[in-house]
Amino acid sequence: LSAVEEMKVAFDRRRLTITKMLNEVDGIECPVPDGAFYVYPSVKNILGRNIRGKVPTTSAELADLILDEVEVAVVPGEAFGTPGYIRLSYALGDDDLIEGISRIQDLLK
Repeated sequence: LSAVEEMKVAFDRRRLTITKMLNEVDGIECPVPDGAFYVYPSVKNILGRNIRGKVPTTSAELADLILDEVEVAVVPGEAFGTPGYIRLSYALGDDDLIEGISRIQDLLK
């Protein structure tokens, strides 16, 4: 495979991995993206839940909680004018991707 083909295969694998893992979390709805290198799941059904003694009511508060509790950075939907969503990049290595999403899964289970 050419370098470009190898990257296409890797990004497709990561796209499917992150989508599958996020959709395993009760309350997250993550459509499979058609392009780009990030996912944009709804976290509306997570908001208002008690998570380790904190109750985020906005995706910005949830993003702060995820960063504080499990050291994973996500961008809240408020940054794009769409509260109730978070953006996560999958432009990183497979192991780091799985580690980060596993941490989010553990936090939100």
